[in-house]
Amino acid sequence: MAHFYRFFAIFLSLLLLMLVARHGIFLLVEHHAFTTMPPGKLVPEAFGVPSRQIILNSDGRLLRGSFVQAPDRRAAAVLIFHGDAESISDWAGIQASLYERGVASLVFDYSGYGASTGRPTVRHLHQDGLIAHQQFMALTRQANHHYLLGFSLGCAVLLDVLPDLHPAPDGIVIASGFASAREAVVAVGVVPNWLARLLPDVWDNEARMGLVRVPALIVHSRADEELDWRQAVRLSEATTSPHRLVMLDGLAHDAAITPKEQDRFWAPIFAFLRSGDLGNIGMTGTLPDNRQQ
Repeated sequence: MAHFYRFFAIFLSLLLLMLVARHGIFLLVEHHAFTTMPPGKLVPEAFGVPSRQIILNSDGRLLRGSFVQAPDRRAAAVLIFHGDAESISDWAGIQASLYERGVASLVFDYSGYGASTGRPTVRHLHQDGLIAHQQFMALTRQANHHYLLGFSLGCAVLLDVLPDLHPAPDGIVIASGFASAREAVVAVGVVPNWLARLLPDVWDNEARMGLVRVPALIVHSRADEELDWRQAVRLSEATTSPHRLVMLDGLAHDAAITPKEQDRFWAPIFAFLRSGDLGNIGMTGTLPDNRQQ
């Protein structure tokens, strides 16, 4: 019996050591996974559109946001979760385009991004998303429809906070997203594949798409050089709510914020935000077998 207790104690010690080591690896990867950028100078006013530059308090961290009200306060509104290595200034032109199409928008910088204080962690970004949504709903009380849009990294943040949002949005857009954070950090070269297997998959977007209960538009480019287009297919196949997958050709990963490419990338998104109808986004650039499900 003494041998059993000794063996059991050794087993528990090794298990605890493995858990501590795994958590330590996660913290190390988390520290290097985010690429923050300094604040840019562009604001929607540079494109002839009025905006409100706001500050949000996320558990003591001060986040910068840019809000553009639509000409008609009853029009649709969208909360934008931007990608990595970006700041709100990268989205000034898109906010202007949304305004021109009658859609209000709020984009915000996560902790440590742009002029926002603090540092980015999975936990902090979750808190940031909740606070941004709270402010978004307060700013757009009269809007007839509320949407969320995640781009690249922002897709993970969006899906992470979505179950905690009340009221739920009228629809979501997943743009250039990834199926799994573990796979994404390998794809962009943060860690090798063997090490990624030791990490907890804190952002399992594929699994979370199965929990989505609102209409979802998924947009991706087959030419995406960072995130393989098959990840978008997996996200679509995992979704059980009404959804549509739009695959585009010849566009880079950052097409959503690249002036020469953004019109093509945003065409189906603009149509969805304005109508709320997944069947009203046109067929240009879509897969032959795309369908509203």
